[in-house]
Amino acid sequence: MIALILFALFIGLPTLEIWLIVQFAVHFGALPTILATILTAILGSAIIRWQGFQAVRQLQAELQAGRSPAGPIIHGAFLLFAAPMLMLPGFVTDGFGFLLLIPAVRVFIGRKILNWLKRQAELGNIRIQ
Repeated sequence: MIALILFALFIGLPTLEIWLIVQFAVHFGALPTILATILTAILGSAIIRWQGFQAVRQLQAELQAGRSPAGPIIHGAFLLFAAPMLMLPGFVTDGFGFLLLIPAVRVFIGRKILNWLKRQAELGNIRIQ
């Protein structure tokens, strides 16, 4: 299973990205393709910077209020994951990166991951200490 996931990430995803870029270039031309790739990276980095500052402010507010900073930490982790996706040239990684910029998507994925971790802990597959 892990080998299949690694194959998809290292062979399948770049192949799909190249194919989509070529298709985009065929339909719209080389210059619009290059500009679209550059603009998504610039736009994504600006949004990540803004949301990153928000996450840091929320983290500080939660700590000062004596509450658990789990929410801002999870949001920050997803932003750290989204950043390289937006910097990589390609439309698939940009799509995933932009999805992670939506707070509701981050909350949804974060809950799914936490629920999975809880189930794994209950089954004894992992230990959280």
